[in-house]
Amino acid sequence: MRRAMSFLLPLLAASGLSFPASAGERFEKVVLDPGHGGKDPGSSYFGLVEKHLTLDLAKRIERLLVAKGISVELTRRDDTFVELADRAALPDPSSKAIFVSLHFNAHTDRSVGGIETFYWPGSESGRELASYVQSEMGRRLVTRNRGFRPERLKVLELSPVTSILVECGFLSNRWESQRCGAEWFRQIVAEEIVQGLLRYRDATE
Repeated sequence: MRRAMSFLLPLLAASGLSFPASAGERFEKVVLDPGHGGKDPGSSYFGLVEKHLTLDLAKRIERLLVAKGISVELTRRDDTFVELADRAALPDPSSKAIFVSLHFNAHTDRSVGGIETFYWPGSESGRELASYVQSEMGRRLVTRNRGFRPERLKVLELSPVTSILVECGFLSNRWESQRCGAEWFRQIVAEEIVQGLLRYRDATE
C-alpha cells in the first residue's frame, strides 16, 4: 500500500495508513525502551519471551544509530524491571530527544499478525514520527502492515518528548513468532526502524 497510486489514497486514510507528513524534528538523541524486563516477561509463546527479543532489538538499533553519529540511551541494558514512569522520565524534556518503545505483540486469535506503530492521541509530532517509521516497516519483509494510530498507552502519556511505541510482530502467531525469533528478522526490523527515524529527522522544514 505504500507504493499505491493516487487513486488509492482514500483507502490508505481509511486503513490508518498514510504517506508521511513533510515536517520532521532535528533530534540529536534517541531513547530506546526495550519493553518489559525482569519480573515482567511480556508475551511468551513457542519458546520465545518478549523481554529478551526487545532488548536484542534495541541493541541492534543502537548500533545502527551510533554509526550514524546519533546519541542513544536505553531504559534498560539487561534483564531488569523498570517502572513505566521511570522509562518515560529518562529523556530530558529540554534535550533534542525522541522516545521509541519496542514491543512484540500477542492476540488470542493466533492467526493475527503484522507490525504496527502507536502514538499518543493529539501528539502531532508523535503522529508524524509514527508515520515515518511505519512507512518503512515491511519494505524488505513480507508482513501485514497494520498501520499507525493513536493509543492511550501509559509510557507514551508520561513521556515529555515525541514518542512512539512499535509492535514488531505477533509472538502468538506461530509463523510470525518463528521469524521474530530469527536474528536476521530482528536485524532487518532494526534497519527499517532506523531508516524511518532518519527520514523523520531529515524531513525538518
